[in-house]
Amino acid sequence: MEETVYVKIIGLGGIGSIVSESISRFLNYVQGLNRHPRIILIDGDKFETKNHERQIFLIEGENKAETKEKELLNKFKEVFFAAQPVFVNDSNVSKLIQEKDIVMLCVDNHKTRKVVSDYCSKLNTITLISGGNELEEGNVQIFVKKGGEKITPSLTDYHKELEDPVDKSPDEMSCEELSKSEPQLYFTNLMAASYMCTAFYNVWKGRLDFSEIYFDNVTMKADSKVRKVKESKNVTSKL
Repeated sequence: MEETVYVKIIGLGGIGSIVSESISRFLNYVQGLNRHPRIILIDGDKFETKNHERQIFLIEGENKAETKEKELLNKFKEVFFAAQPVFVNDSNVSKLIQEKDIVMLCVDNHKTRKVVSDYCSKLNTITLISGGNELEEGNVQIFVKKGGEKITPSLTDYHKELEDPVDKSPDEMSCEELSKSEPQLYFTNLMAASYMCTAFYNVWKGRLDFSEIYFDNVTMKADSKVRKVKESKNVTSKL
């Protein structure tokens, strides 16, 4: 019997709000699913009016995860949705992410990326797709592990800034710090979300042959990278 598809979308801001709509539409109408897919929406933040230019929400001032759950429930009847109005941290990550999940990581801080990456690296079977961007450029990383074997490198393997993050996670920030954000552009968020969803589709089809994509909206170029899994006692590279 076909297993239920579990997708966890962490972060519902500029990238995550787009990813949630696109993945929901795909899973709602894709042919061949025998069970209703489940999408869990995870974010402890509230939607603010200032973010209208790059985030897709119909209701203001409420938790993003709970608001997006209501919106998607009305659109996609073949998908089960649930909201987790929390920020991911060391104390709750094991409750939010389980074996065989597909995790779409759409956060804007390295501290949370490391927490999620480190935990996913301990699991036997997991797919983690992480996207992020600056104003006009960004990247998407794909970490896949099957049966205890790393198929692609973890998020931290080739990124020192993720291995030793100097920033804070949202639950460590004050209200004043949370209210401040780096300038973001909707079109760059859209590009990051599009590559994340395309990576999701390629993993779905079982034809992943890269582990990271860099894109630049100024030059309108994208470059995919094939990187080897770093050697360890229990890991054999597939790339």
